[in-house]
Amino acid sequence: MIDYCIDLDTPEAIEIGFTSDKFDGYLWRKENCISISFIISRYPGQGNLSKLFDAITAKGIDIKVPNPFPRMESICKKKGFIKIQEPFAPEHGINDLIEAWVHKYGGT
Repeated sequence: MIDYCIDLDTPEAIEIGFTSDKFDGYLWRKENCISISFIISRYPGQGNLSKLFDAITAKGIDIKVPNPFPRMESICKKKGFIKIQEPFAPEHGINDLIEAWVHKYGGT
């Protein structure tokens, strides 16, 4: 199973535009999904997040945004993400439900 952190400015991050000149934070890759749980845009409103979403889905990868802050939730709604509930960390025995917004490659 693929399960790892994508740090800023690594080769994989650069491929999708996740670079330190645009963002702060990290992404998490688990199988064919990238979770965006901690990310800060250095230039809000400039389209960098939209470009990141587009680059991820262009690679055939799904996107998940767990427990988004209100501004991120609004962006997810505008981008056609679907709201779901899922267990937090069942692999660690933590089954408390969390809210997540997901965008499946090829549509919602």
